[in-house]
Amino acid sequence: MKALITGINGFVGQHLASHLRSCGDEVRGTFVGSQPSSASDLKWEISQPATPTLIDTLKEFSPDVIYHLAAISHPGSCGDDLPTETCKAVNILGTRHVADLALALPSEPRIVFTSSSKVYGGRTAEQPWAKEDDPLQPKGGYAHSKWAAENLLRDRIPQGLKVVIARSFNHTGPGQSSIYLVPEWCQKVKDAAGPQAVRSLATSLDLSDVRDVVRMYRLLAEKGALGEAYNVGSGTAITTADIWNTLCDIRGQRIEVTAEKLEATQQPIADVTKLHEAIGPIKRIALRQTLEDVYQGINA
Repeated sequence: MKALITGINGFVGQHLASHLRSCGDEVRGTFVGSQPSSASDLKWEISQPATPTLIDTLKEFSPDVIYHLAAISHPGSCGDDLPTETCKAVNILGTRHVADLALALPSEPRIVFTSSSKVYGGRTAEQPWAKEDDPLQPKGGYAHSKWAAENLLRDRIPQGLKVVIARSFNHTGPGQSSIYLVPEWCQKVKDAAGPQAVRSLATSLDLSDVRDVVRMYRLLAEKGALGEAYNVGSGTAITTADIWNTLCDIRGQRIEVTAEKLEATQQPIADVTKLHEAIGPIKRIALRQTLEDVYQGINA
């Protein structure tokens, strides 16, 4: 299979490229900045339409699937209410440009679009589950941008666009930026010489290993039904206290910690019934192994 990855030099993009190549796929990617992951990658700022040169290059490559990962993916950078102009330019307009590109290619690639569990809005401890046919209630700029991008792609289906939507829940793994919780906490625990402070120890969430997530993306490219959305998550709830305590176990020392926010928060937990019906069951990396791998990678 020939695959194009937008955002190939990002955290998930690098893991996806590695997995696809291990499966024997031929991979090319688009990137921003000055650090391509390989000599065959193509520079493209997706807030701008694909150039004729880029389109011609990809016509020759003839991808079977486009994994659309490129986005501003940190919610705190996308606006507290509605998307910032930069977020709209990348996450919404950029998705339109990817759809335009796909429709311009004679190979008629399918798009696996990485949306987000954030489109579901909040949940309660009594009803934590999120199903694909639940009403969407995006909150915040990032969630609204992903919801808008989903709608944009669906609107292009009558024109021949082939799309599968992957609503990704929280995921982490080696190489993730320290702006995210797990690597930030790994650094805190590893360096701690005294008590630490964190935002919350009472948040319940669905957390997967990125190496499992990219496996699910490839399986959805092969087996996902066109036009459908799938939850890409673990289907298991853990708490931020579980994460902190496991990291302390990995260090081999209990680190005293205080939380700024004491009230419990419930994030959506993935109902993965539809996902497993499409791709079958997969053997997942254990949470402790994921946390050990991130922890060992800090300052390595």
